[in-house]
Amino acid sequence: MKFLRNLLDKVEPNFTDNGKYAKFYPLYEMADTFLFTPADKTENGPHIRDAVDLKRVMSFVVLAMLPALFFGIFNVG
Repeated sequence: MKFLRNLLDKVEPNFTDNGKYAKFYPLYEMADTFLFTPADKTENGPHIRDAVDLKRVMSFVVLAMLPALFFGIFNVG
């Protein structure tokens, strides 16, 4: 995991404001927050951020849906 963290930190300047791939920053941020817990936390907001963010939960929902999807595809033909 340390290798991935170092790799993402190394390529981050390419995705910031003046970087070569600045328009792809949302994709970089998606990969970064999917692999690692975000460092920013809310002090007193309308919701509380914890280690389980919405992207991780929804990825498990999609993974749990796959067996039912494949079974349905198999039954329909």
